[in-house]
Amino acid sequence: MRTPLLLPLLMLMLGVPALPACKNSRPAAAGTVASTTATQPQQQEAVLVFGRTACFGTCPDYTARFFADGRLEYEGREHAPVVGNRTVKLAPAVVQQLLREADQLGFAQLRDVYSKGALDLPSTTLTITTGKGTKSVRVDEGGPESLQKLFTQLDYEVQKALGVVAEK
Repeated sequence: MRTPLLLPLLMLMLGVPALPACKNSRPAAAGTVASTTATQPQQQEAVLVFGRTACFGTCPDYTARFFADGRLEYEGREHAPVVGNRTVKLAPAVVQQLLREADQLGFAQLRDVYSKGALDLPSTTLTITTGKGTKSVRVDEGGPESLQKLFTQLDYEVQKALGVVAEK
């Protein structure tokens, strides 16, 4: 008597893994877009990554990734201009201008870290990737005035893109 029950059970077990494959085998309903629609590939590597870290106070904590095509991917954490993730579009010329300013101040020749050892200060980081390679600089305290001006410009462009500051 047990043999007749094993055959349907075996067929059921072998057929269950195939059920998820059947899910997408139906044609799309009229007016819907199939999920296989091709999307344009996005540039994978940011050319500028600018970030500010938290401190024991109310320092803004965020990361902004600038892409050559003008895309800005933003992740705002505590005390940031905007909290949460956003992707916004800048003019590619803005990104190119920021890269030119970094090049003019000699970014590639800067030290990797500017710090005097304080533990409760926020850090500002900038990583630039070009055809020549990748260079990162972290500033806890001090740093060249020209670099501080670039940080101010980057901060302004991020806030402007997010719509939280007025035009200069």
